[in-house]
Amino acid sequence: MAGPVVVPVLPTYLDPERVTHCAIPFGRAIAQRLGSELVLLSIVEVTESLRSYLEAEGEQVEQLVQRWLEQRRASLERLRNAISDVSCRIEVRLGEPAKEIVAYADTSQAAVIVMSSHGRLGVARLLVGSVTFSVMQRARQPALVVRARVPVPAPNASVTFSPVLVPLDGSALAEEAIDTALDLLGQGSEPLQLHLFHVLAEEEDPARWERYLEAVAQRVRARGYPTSWSLGSGPVAETIAAEAAARQAGLIAMGTHGMSGIRRVLLGSTAEHVLHATTVPLLLHRPQAVRQALEEPATANETLRARDIMTPDPVTVGPDATLEQVAQIMLDRQIGAVPVVDADGRLLGLIREEDFLAQEKPIPFAAFRAPQLFGHWLNAEGIERIYAEARTMKAGDVAQAPAVTVTEDTPLSRIAQLMVERDVRHIPVVRDGKLVGIVTRHDVLKAVARQRSTSAMTAHPS
Repeated sequence: MAGPVVVPVLPTYLDPERVTHCAIPFGRAIAQRLGSELVLLSIVEVTESLRSYLEAEGEQVEQLVQRWLEQRRASLERLRNAISDVSCRIEVRLGEPAKEIVAYADTSQAAVIVMSSHGRLGVARLLVGSVTFSVMQRARQPALVVRARVPVPAPNASVTFSPVLVPLDGSALAEEAIDTALDLLGQGSEPLQLHLFHVLAEEEDPARWERYLEAVAQRVRARGYPTSWSLGSGPVAETIAAEAAARQAGLIAMGTHGMSGIRRVLLGSTAEHVLHATTVPLLLHRPQAVRQALEEPATANETLRARDIMTPDPVTVGPDATLEQVAQIMLDRQIGAVPVVDADGRLLGLIREEDFLAQEKPIPFAAFRAPQLFGHWLNAEGIERIYAEARTMKAGDVAQAPAVTVTEDTPLSRIAQLMVERDVRHIPVVRDGKLVGIVTRHDVLKAVARQRSTSAMTAHPS
């Protein structure tokens, strides 16, 4: 029997829009196909700062925490009673949400984690719930990310997964997403169909990719699953999202590529952009080969240095560029960070995709956390005001000094280590203070994949 299907949820008194509840029908449908148990998991977070504040106010903290846990269980019990046709139980834990969700999935040997995300609102306002995103970064299991919608579907709502759109780039790593989709969804009464898809880059030979996709499709058909394929062209994430919409795909299955040497996983940039571009559920699979390669001692990696893998002469802006211009560059170029440089090319700072998100940060000298965006503390109404002001904010006033920089001689293994330790996705490469390149997580992935993974294009030559 497969492991449980884990769906992290919040009670309606903490999630009045029931965003987390949108994942339940999908989790229930997968549990039905697998014949496994559905687990509604909820985490009660009591930070040390909140605990200290309550103690200072004379509260009996442990009694208060126990009451919160009981309230959470009672709320989830009512939700569980609305679910039929699968074995369902509730789990309530105490701790930091993302960490506890990942820990529970590991100890229970979960088959998949199913979570909801918020939608995309406004230019470059790429809103994914912070807990959902953190779980995707850390989890070893496949994760199905479901876009929240209104009205919220009932727990027993019917869910259709076919056809499953699988974007392929010619690598064995990407093809692993096929096995993940079949393992999770290949059983059950509803026949599962797959559609393979490749976005052509400039100067790629369509005939070669047609032969490749047909060869992969034949292997999947031999396993008993109807499989079609097609080619597209254009910006990768948007083209994948458009193909999924045109084919009325039930979900998109693709790989995330990363490292887990210090129990931290780096989300592949293409998967991340697709997540923001589509309303179709996204099944994220982490290739085992990449994880193993990055966990093993770096030997061959030592021969590669920043100059070998970086993007030279990256797109930059001057300090007087507006944030509206920066956001448009990110969307047009499909990049996650834009360096800010002076007239001499000296690096002044970095503006990242995540800088456009309102992030919770501790309020100085207080026991609480509050949203902060572009250095401004915000209430709910203030977020829209700051986004309006951001159209004219100057890049030089907002850019943050990079957490770390490297030189052209920095080894690949050291770059990967810095990305994990500093939790960054982009590292500028500088020479005498001047920007000469930038290294992304995807650059690290490609370097490792070249060394450790045999391309399917080579395995099936034309």
